Amino acid sequence: MTKATRPSSITCARCGDSKAVERSGPLPTYCSAACRASVKYEKSRRDGRYAETLAKARQKTREGQEAEARPCPYCAAPMTDRQRVQCGVPECRRRHAADWMAEWQRRYKEEAGHWYHRKYADQQREYDRMRRATGIHWRTRYPEAAASSDARRRSLVRQARTEEVFNPLEVHMRDAWTCRLCWQPIDEAAAWPDSLSPSIDHVIPLSRGGAHSMANVQSAHLGCNSSKGDGLMDDMVIAAARQALLS
Repeated sequence: MTKATRPSSITCARCGDSKAVERSGPLPTYCSAACRASVKYEKSRRDGRYAETLAKARQKTREGQEAEARPCPYCAAPMTDRQRVQCGVPECRRRHAADWMAEWQRRYKEEAGHWYHRKYADQQREYDRMRRATGIHWRTRYPEAAASSDARRRSLVRQARTEEVFNPLEVHMRDAWTCRLCWQPIDEAAAWPDSLSPSIDHVIPLSRGGAHSMANVQSAHLGCNSSKGDGLMDDMVIAAARQALLS
């Protein structure tokens, strides 16, 4: 009676790859644990057990979230995520950010004895005043371009205007006089064309179809607003990240 010869390699029953085997022990059917798990997963899907188990797990998770739901502190909508402090609606996110910044500034003033201000703000303001006093404003130098820019701006505002009526002071008070682009406080006493003076920024620019409404406007420094231009917030974040990598 002849003894069966043990093969030196096997062919995987799933992927067909060849795998060397040891001299002793049982012969494997698959070349790796990944192939073995994949076959088991495909079998469970064919039998319908995977879908049933997944549906039960999702239902259990949904029921648990609904049982632990908390109301949003701003709009009272139910929140199922334990880590959320607001429901995620843009208006609630804006109000929460304004409250957080106001509280942070209050704590900073208690500890430092004065309001937090942008680094080198006084030097920047003095430089802007000197430049305006010694230079010629581009509107004076190019009156035709200024008139064309004003006409285009008026046309965009007229097309984007809604029935909602508001003034800039309401926007600044809602945002707690905080720039929504750099998250630094806005000086109420600063006047145009100071780069730190208050201005109204459209979250979605008018040139991109944004509406002239309270939900689409936010407080911003004049300099920050000019730097943003007709871009979106995502564009500013990408540009800042690219600049940080290059610097």
